[in-house]
Amino acid sequence: MRIQLKLMGVLKDRTPEDGSLELTAGSSVEDALRALAIELDRIQVFTVNGSLERDRGRVLEDGDELSVIPPVGGG
Repeated sequence: MRIQLKLMGVLKDRTPEDGSLELTAGSSVEDALRALAIELDRIQVFTVNGSLERDRGRVLEDGDELSVIPPVGGG
């Protein structure tokens, strides 16, 4: 299956050239983050198809859009 990606902030450079990621059927948000080499403990905010999602175990479907928002620092 193929999902669309929107990686924000410092993660933006990890976006594949075509903006999508190929995963095996039954893959979860966590599986997608691992495939992108994103440290799981750093990500607290992500959406699936525009809806805020807190469960990294959520199974993704073909064509889903996963947006990942890294923590924002500053002062």
